[in-house]
Amino acid sequence: MDELIPVDLLTNVDIFSPNETELERLTGMPTESFEQISQSVAKIHEMGVKEVLVKLGSKGSALFVEGEEPVRQPIIAAKKVVDTTGAGDTFTAAFAVALVEGKSKQECLEFAAAAASLCVQVKGAIPSMPERKAVLDLLGA
Repeated sequence: MDELIPVDLLTNVDIFSPNETELERLTGMPTESFEQISQSVAKIHEMGVKEVLVKLGSKGSALFVEGEEPVRQPIIAAKKVVDTTGAGDTFTAAFAVALVEGKSKQECLEFAAAAASLCVQVKGAIPSMPERKAVLDLLGA
């Protein structure tokens, strides 16, 4: 899908979760460094989105809440990367689960990073979605 998200729709979004490539395409700004990503996110904030969860692949993730310092999360290293298909979707879904359970921003990011770590260790998008117990086991919870 090559079409950009209509900007007027973003005013209805509570948390926007692009990867760095999607962020660059939407803002027209480079996203090679964390500083550039921060500037791109500021543009998304100007579009009306208060929280932006950026997936940075092997560099982890960051949650930008308007008016606050970003919360960064490194990846949780996988024992062996088999297939990255579905990792971003798994990350976003796990973040949402932790968020609705009332976890802190950092806990949401950690839970999501653990889920994504487990996801990349299995081939295929659907079979790689980890169960809660596996995520909690990885986190030592």
